[in-house]
This record gives sequence, C-alpha cells and structure tokens, in this order.
Amino acid sequence: MAQLARTLRLRDLVLLNVAAIIGLRWLSVAAAGGPTSVTLWLLAMGLFFVPQACAVIDLTRLMPEEGGVYVWTRTAFGEVHGFVAGWCYWTNNLVYFPSLLVYVAGVSVFVAGSGHQALGEQPGYVVTFSLLALVTVAAANVFGLRSGKWIHNVGGVGTWVTGGALVALGAVAALRLGLATPLDPEGFVSGIVSLDKLSFWAGICFAFAGLELASVLAGEVEDAERTIPRAVVTSGVAIACIYVLGTLALLVALPAEEISVVSGILQAIAAVSERLGVAWLTAPLALLVTLGGLGGLMAWFTGAARMAFVAGIDRFLPAGFGKLHPRWGTPYVAVIVQAAVAVAFVLMSFVGATVEEAYLVLLDTCVLVYFVPYVYLFAAYLRLRRRQPSAPPAFPRRRSIGVFLGSAGLATTVLAMTMAAVPPAGTANATAHVAKTLGGFLGFLLAGAAVYLYETRRASGGADPGGA
Repeated sequence: MAQLARTLRLRDLVLLNVAAIIGLRWLSVAAAGGPTSVTLWLLAMGLFFVPQACAVIDLTRLMPEEGGVYVWTRTAFGEVHGFVAGWCYWTNNLVYFPSLLVYVAGVSVFVAGSGHQALGEQPGYVVTFSLLALVTVAAANVFGLRSGKWIHNVGGVGTWVTGGALVALGAVAALRLGLATPLDPEGFVSGIVSLDKLSFWAGICFAFAGLELASVLAGEVEDAERTIPRAVVTSGVAIACIYVLGTLALLVALPAEEISVVSGILQAIAAVSERLGVAWLTAPLALLVTLGGLGGLMAWFTGAARMAFVAGIDRFLPAGFGKLHPRWGTPYVAVIVQAAVAVAFVLMSFVGATVEEAYLVLLDTCVLVYFVPYVYLFAAYLRLRRRQPSAPPAFPRRRSIGVFLGSAGLATTVLAMTMAAVPPAGTANATAHVAKTLGGFLGFLLAGAAVYLYETRRASGGADPGGA
C-alpha cells in the first residue's frame, strides 16, 4: 500500500509558513488605516499570534499526526467536533482560493510595466490566470511534494525578499526623503477603541492565522515532532517583523490617505524607487509578489486537500478521499475534487451579477468559517495540557502561562468572529448584511452536518466503497 512520503524539512516548512501566512496585500490594507494599524498588529501578535504559536507547538509535540487541528479536536472533544473543525478548515479554503487568485492576477500585470495595469481588471485574463494556477498546483500535489514543494518554497523566498526590500526602501526613504505620513505618538492610538478599529482588528488577526498549516502536513514532515515547532518559531519571527515593519515602511513612503488597499505595496515601491533613481526595481519585485501569491496558493491548497484526505480515511467524507495514488503516494482523489470545486468558485465569481453577489456573501463568511477551527485549536490546547506521564512536557511549562495564552487566544478568536459579522461602515442595509453573513455561516455548518450524517450512516450500514 502506498504511504505518504516524508519529504518536508525545516527549510520547506519555514518557507511554507511565510508563503501561506504573509499576505502582502494586508500591508496595504493596514497602512491605509494609518499609524494605529501598527498598534493593532502588536496587539494581535500578543493576544493571537503568540498564543497560536504556543498551541501549535504544544499540540504538535503531543500528536505529530497528519491532519493537525482535525486530529487534536477529535482527540479532545470527539469525532463530531473533529469533523466540524476539519470541514470548516477545508470548505473555507475553497472560497478563499478565488479571492487570492484575483489579487495575484492583478499584481502580476505589474511585471510587464505600469502600462499594462488595466489588464489586471479584464475578466478574461484573470480567469485564464486563475485556472492555469489552479491546474499547476493541483498537478504538483498529485505528483507529490518531493518535487512540488518548490512552488511554495519559491513563493516563500519571493515574499521574504519583497518584504525585506520594502522595509529597506522605507528606511532609505525616511533618511533621504523624510516621512510621508506623520508618525506622532498619539497617531498610534487615535480612535483605537472604536467599532471600526475593532472590526479592522478582526482582519488583522485573520492575517496572522496559519501557523497550524504545517501540522496538517505532519505525516509528510521529517521528524515532525521537532521540525514543526522549530519552523513555527523561525517563521513566526519573520512574519511578525514583515507585517509590522512593512506597514511602517508603507507609511513612511506614502501618505496614508493615498495608499491603495489593492496595490499599495507596488505603489509604494514604484514611488520610492523612482525618487531614489532605481525605478527598475518595480518589475522584478512585482514578479516576486506574484510568486509569493502562487506559493501561498500552493501551501493552502496542499493543506486543505490533506484535511479532506484524513476525513476520507475516517469515513466522514466519501472513502475515495482517503485513497493514495499507487505510484506517487499522494491523496490524488482529494486533490482532484478540490481543484474541480475551486474552479467552480472561480467561475462563479465572474458569471453574472446575481451569482457574483452570492459569491461575495460566501467570501464575507470566510473569516467566520475559518475561525471555527481556531476555537477548537485553543480549546483543545487548554484541555489537553494535562499530560500523561509519558507525554512530552507542556509548552510553556508553567501551567498558568499556558492557561493565560490559551484563554487569550480563544477570547480573541471569539471577538474576531463577532466583529467579522459587523457590517462595514457605509453598508446600505446592515440587517441584510448580517443576515446574509450569518446565513452563509450556518449554511456551511448545515452542509457539513448533512455530509457527516450521510457518510456515518452509510458506514454504519456496512457499506464499504473502498479503502485508502
């Protein structure tokens, strides 16, 4: 029987985390919010990112198995809760892929120069780009991570280099050109307790999410119990630095009110590099941003497919999802089905106003659905910290610190979910927005319940459509 190959090493996981978690577009969104965004980054880091890192490290050392948060939740709370965590993790990514691809397609046109920016708004180009990207990452997953991991590795390097270049340009601009945005102390806390800022903070926490992804692939990691925690720490430091320092660099380079939430990074790079006489930097950095986005797509596509694969083994999804390719040892059925559904969502986002509106409602619920596994992550961390004598020491070792971190992460996740349901400022019909968002959220859960009941009843009835 084919087995999952352990092909991922420390370097691969560090680059996977960087590619998956760092969304360079979040720098534009944050910088457009002004200096208070820096404070919000720091608060999210302390109350969500650090607790997330500790929970992932601790639970990985305890259960270094393929499936990550799905396995942890199943162990702590039972198979029903495990399925809910895995279902939400998988389905939310299916909705996330198209939005990521639209962004990457828009950025990719900067590689050809500023005169081609309009191409990024042409549906034909965006759809073609998106479908080619999906086919590429799906094929890489079918053939295996031994060869396919180069996509997220290159993406991680691209993101790292772009973030570093942005920070360096910001520092040079501050020294030679001055500050484009005033960075007075009061500007970092102005209006920070307002409803708008709290809602924005939910997005900041969402940007910091993803350290659990490597653990979902634990069955394909060499010495997962040691390698994943080391990757979490190494990549975590890099991620935090790029988000905080990158936001400051954008504010230094451009006035906050002029920063585009879509292309702010390349906008700032182009503006500063031109003023410094190195305008040629824009095109290669645009290429690196594009590669970073494709690396992120590869990372999340891989993790989501493994979640469906493990659920297939446990018969919570059709058993075919749990099959491995006889030659390449990859969950090819889960990969192919996921690619087909992702293609459908990409096309949905471009076909007709009514369908597009439906897709946007799904996208709005993405944050709510994605944070459900985080509720389970922190709850499992709190519950499973009581070790058996043979288990590894808890991390951190002082129980009181672990309880505080787990409680902070859980409370922050619940707050972020609550704020994600709050209508954005200027929403014409706030009641309809809330109803659609919560309705979409419940729709995801009810669809999962239907799948779970159908598959478990079929399994209990003795049906055996095939094993892994």
